[in-house]
Amino acid sequence: MTMTRGWDLLFRRDDLTAHEIRPNRPRPLRPDEVRLTVERMGITTLTATYARFGDSPMRFMSAFPAPEGFGIVPVWGFATVAESRVPSVAVGSRYFGYLPMSTHHVVSPQPITGGFVDTTPERGFLHPWYRTFEAAQPHDLDDRRALLHPLFPASYNAAEFVHGPAGSDARTVVVTSASSKTAIGLAFQLASREGVATVGLTAGEHARFVAGLGLYDRVASYDDLPDVPVTGPTVFVDLTNSVERMQAVYQHLGTNLTATVLLGFTHPRSSFEPPALGAPEPHMFFTPAVEQDAMAAQGEANYKRRYAEAEERFLASTTQWLAVSHAEGPEALAAAVQAALAGKLPPDRADVLTP
Repeated sequence: MTMTRGWDLLFRRDDLTAHEIRPNRPRPLRPDEVRLTVERMGITTLTATYARFGDSPMRFMSAFPAPEGFGIVPVWGFATVAESRVPSVAVGSRYFGYLPMSTHHVVSPQPITGGFVDTTPERGFLHPWYRTFEAAQPHDLDDRRALLHPLFPASYNAAEFVHGPAGSDARTVVVTSASSKTAIGLAFQLASREGVATVGLTAGEHARFVAGLGLYDRVASYDDLPDVPVTGPTVFVDLTNSVERMQAVYQHLGTNLTATVLLGFTHPRSSFEPPALGAPEPHMFFTPAVEQDAMAAQGEANYKRRYAEAEERFLASTTQWLAVSHAEGPEALAAAVQAALAGKLPPDRADVLTP
C-alpha cells in the first residue's frame, strides 16, 4: 500500500518552550506490527505533567523514539488501523490509547478482550495501563472521552478510596485545584455520597465557576482558607503538588486531618516525591496500580461495568459546563501544549487536536 508521509512534534528535553516538527517517514511493517493513524488527541493539564516529568523515573518522554536531545510528549486519544500484519487487528478498526504527538504510530499488538496490549520492547518499561488500547466505536461523546477518559479513573478510584479505606469516619473532604477536571470528576462522584461534605479550594478567579458547578458543598479561594470551618474527621485530596498549598491545608485542618491523598500536579514542582508534611503521611495515588488492585478485589468485569457507567454519566454531565475547541496541525498542537505548560487552560474549555 502507499504510505502517507506524516510528522512528529518534538520538544527539547532541556527547554520545553522549544519545539520542532520533523517528517515521520513510515517504514515497512514487521510481521507482528500494526500502523495506526492518529485521529484526535485531548490536551489537558495531564499533558503538561507528562512533559514536565518526561525525564523523571516515570520516563514519559522515553515512550516514543526521538532524536537525541528531543522527546515526544505522550497524549491520549483515538487512532485507526491504517495497515496491519496482525490478523486479529483489522484495517479500519478503531482504538483509544496512549499515543505520540504524531500522525502515525506503530505498535506490536497482543490481543486481549476488548482491545490489545502493545508489546513493543521499547515500551516494555511502561505500566500495562499505558500500553493497553481499547476498541472504540464512534460516539457523540468522543471529544469529551479524548479529554477525560485518561483523567476520570483517578477521580473514580479516589472517590472510592476516600469513601472507603481513607475516610470511613470522615465528615469532610477538602479538595485543592477544585477547578481541575480530575477534581471535578471526584466531586461529581462524591456528590451522590451521603454524610460527607466536599470543600473545594481554588484560585480566586475560578471560585465562581467552581461554585456554579453545584458539586461542592462549599467553595473557597486559597486566600480564604483560614475562614473555612472544618470540624470532625477530614480527608485532604491534593491536586496541586504545591508544598505551600499543602502546608496551609495541614495547618488549617490540624488534628481533624485523618488522611491525605496526593492525586495531581496542577502546580509545577520538580519532584514527584511528597514533601515532609507531618502526620498523617500523604498517600501517593498511582491510578494504574490502584485500578489494578480494584479489579483484583471486585472482579475485572464488575469493576469495568461500574466504572463505565460512572464515566458515561460524568461525560454527559460535562456538556453543561465544558466547551470543546478544535484545531488541526502540529503548530496548533504545539500551541495547545504551551498553554497547558503555562497554566493557561481555562477550567471551562479544553482543546481536541487532529493531525
